[in-house]
Amino acid sequence: MALLLLIALLAGRAQPAPGEPASEAPESLPAIEVHVAPDGNDQWSGRLRRPNQERTDGPLASLSAARDAARRLRAAFGRPVPINILVQGGRYRLNEPLILDPRDSGTSNAPVIITAAPGERPVFSGGELIAGFRPAGDRWEAELPEVKAGRWYFRQLWVNGERRPRARSPNTGYHRIAGLLPGPPRPNALAVMQDRFQFEPGDLRPWDRLGDVNVILMHSWETSIHPVKTVDATSNIVELAAPLKEWWGLGYWERAQRYYVENALELLDQPGEWYLNRETGILTYWPRPGERLGEVEIVAPRLREFVRLAGNADQGEFVDHVTLQGLAFHHADWELHPNGNSSTQAAVEVPAVVTANGARHCAIEGCEIAHIGTYGIWFRRGCKDGRIQRNRLFDLGAGGIRLGEPNMARSDAAETSRIWVDNNHLFAGGRVYAGAVGVWLAHSSHNRVSHNDIHDLYYTGISVGWNWGFETNRTHHNVIEFNHVHNLVHGVLSDAGLIYCLGVSPGSVIRNNVLHDIWPYATPAFGWGIYLDAKCGGYLVESNLVYNTRSGGLMFNNGGHAHTIRHNIFALSAEHALWPYSAEQPTTFRHNIVYLTQGDLLIPNGEWSLGERIARGQSIGDWNDNLYWHTGQGERLRFYRHRFGEWQRLGLDRNSRVADPLFVKAAGHDFRLRPESPAFELGFREPDLSRVGLYGDESWTREASHSRCEMRPLPPPTAAPPPFELEDGFEETRVGEKPRRAMVQGEERGASIRVTEERAASGSRSLKVTDVRELTPSWQPHFYYQPRWDSGIARHSFDLWLGPRAEVIVEWRDLATFPQNIGPSLRFDAQGEVQAGGRVLTRVPREQWIRVEIEAALTDPPARSFRVALDLPGGERRVFSDLPIPGSHFQELHWLGFISVAAADAVFYLDNLRLSR
Repeated sequence: MALLLLIALLAGRAQPAPGEPASEAPESLPAIEVHVAPDGNDQWSGRLRRPNQERTDGPLASLSAARDAARRLRAAFGRPVPINILVQGGRYRLNEPLILDPRDSGTSNAPVIITAAPGERPVFSGGELIAGFRPAGDRWEAELPEVKAGRWYFRQLWVNGERRPRARSPNTGYHRIAGLLPGPPRPNALAVMQDRFQFEPGDLRPWDRLGDVNVILMHSWETSIHPVKTVDATSNIVELAAPLKEWWGLGYWERAQRYYVENALELLDQPGEWYLNRETGILTYWPRPGERLGEVEIVAPRLREFVRLAGNADQGEFVDHVTLQGLAFHHADWELHPNGNSSTQAAVEVPAVVTANGARHCAIEGCEIAHIGTYGIWFRRGCKDGRIQRNRLFDLGAGGIRLGEPNMARSDAAETSRIWVDNNHLFAGGRVYAGAVGVWLAHSSHNRVSHNDIHDLYYTGISVGWNWGFETNRTHHNVIEFNHVHNLVHGVLSDAGLIYCLGVSPGSVIRNNVLHDIWPYATPAFGWGIYLDAKCGGYLVESNLVYNTRSGGLMFNNGGHAHTIRHNIFALSAEHALWPYSAEQPTTFRHNIVYLTQGDLLIPNGEWSLGERIARGQSIGDWNDNLYWHTGQGERLRFYRHRFGEWQRLGLDRNSRVADPLFVKAAGHDFRLRPESPAFELGFREPDLSRVGLYGDESWTREASHSRCEMRPLPPPTAAPPPFELEDGFEETRVGEKPRRAMVQGEERGASIRVTEERAASGSRSLKVTDVRELTPSWQPHFYYQPRWDSGIARHSFDLWLGPRAEVIVEWRDLATFPQNIGPSLRFDAQGEVQAGGRVLTRVPREQWIRVEIEAALTDPPARSFRVALDLPGGERRVFSDLPIPGSHFQELHWLGFISVAAADAVFYLDNLRLSR
């Protein structure tokens, strides 16, 4: 009755005057309160904070019941009314996800707020407390009838709030694939089977309940999870439930690829591990020291989702003005597809426990999401003007927060945009999907990601964009600022960035962030501070502090660019400070400080692309007013292989300096500048980093204080691979595979570079290079070796069989600027003519084997000529001496390649490749 009187009173106050248009809600309208409490009852009204004395009315017991009560209130009132759902502190069992649809919308004057009651901390668990354990030797066992009946199965377990691992092998570290099995050819991948491999004896066995066993494969920047189909202990071959679907395939990054196995009872061999038998319903746990039966809390998840804002932007149906505030959501599982789980990058196919679609002016603030198997929060499709603010997300199976989608929305309405991700603490992620990221943003514009503290994940901290080329995309005008991103990867994955970006993104800004400590796995050991990948372009990168990185403070890869990079500090990299590569549009790099104690200033391979632009008369960018210093090299610092004066004569850094920037204490990571720093004379603006990271009350900011960061010394630079001699007749390489030790590029549209048994100069195999007319650019396909020779007389020989219309260039290169780095270069054209230095040497027969020998000296100063010998059918030998070396800077052999330049469908074969001194 009290509720009806209140509705009538409010309704009477809210009626418009005759002829007056109805408003959303009068500004003075008080919010209606609906209460939820652990001792509530979903049959009550929810209008009372505590049960009445007769226990005939009081708070509700669940969020779903509170949502339904709010719907009834709005329906009875007949117009928008502000509603506060106040949740008392305590623990709640969440039996089903809370789904809010357009019926649950508020307005700007009448919002719907689901919030913790003042001073209270409600915790909603999607899991169940497991009871009934009994001793079983060193282990505990509990029988779960619902599991045995097939109504429940879980893949995670928490003991006293801590995640426990499923039984696995090895307990730490990884097994290695012993052998890959021949399979059909795949573009840009190994020709191996994708659903099986050979293992070392004893690493896998035909365990009981084999279908529940999972193999987890490690792939540079990603992982994949595979149910096991069969294990043959005689042949040592494991068959997975389905082939790996990603483009890189098995063995792409390492033939002896890392993996581990989990979820077999036979692997339960150390305290802290557990196993759930789906058939018997028995949960087995091996307690850690100090854990006593009956004194620990063991929780298993039931739900995989907590909250869903279920609008539909494509149909014009929205959830408006809803806020979740001060709530904690714990314990949610992840789902395994029968064929296994994998993503191309960033665990992009993994869902979230809190998802919004078609949500406008909605917010999630002051909440906690923890102990889950997926991502935390995802504003997915058609979300506008939202906030994700001051939340704590940790112990995450995947990553923290996602905005947008991997596929571009076709309409503005379906694009997620104008979301503010601010002041969140995201940590301890990637516990199931190691390739997940802290904040992921794609095909989404006008967002702001600010003041977040992100750490302790196994891949990237913040990822922006989802286009590797120049395709149209919706990722633009995003601001990434005042974030503290640190202590990532931990040797688990590779090719990561503290901030990672893809695609052309005009109007986007990365500024005033502190980024440090990224330590990738060693093969390849790629981990950058700011990673502007592929055709990424259009970013303003300014006033960031980046230090303690493995690969470098800044990477802008082979692509679009047109970045402006200014007033940053890039310090203390283990390998190289900067990785600049070629660009379609030049980049501005000005007023930056680059500081090293070891390694190189610039990645050596980038010098080729620099030279290409110089040779074509193109701008190589506006590099100026920068300050460079290497404590071990001082003024002898090299820019690629150039001294500073030579570098300046290329048109770069004409007003820059090589000098100590005079940090307060770089060794202690205090990068403030002393007043007499030469950086100020160059116009450097010292970044304002005082506001970086979390803000608010001390209890909030203290939990992510910079003083609590793990600071590790720089590892020594990776030793350069030793020079190698080449001798390959392809007899030891399986048919259909790429040549060993070679880098192969351009296998597209039917072009390929693969071992074959179609013909051979000796033995039974050779290397077949197939070119197609449609393939561009003209220098694809090609392959090359990296001998890394710096002195001596180099001798290179091979057998060559030229098919009709085949054209091939054989070329040596140094690391110096292209084309000055070109060494001996020999061209076999479509007419059979052999050319060197623009001169026709001779003509050779087609469709017959010929032997080619090339010889040149590697000296300083550079040699100016080389020698060629051709052995033709019938025993004829032709020798050509004093042939001009095209490049004036060729003195070391770092690149030896074969380039198909045919303008038609063509093939040629190579055999018996040798390189010796």
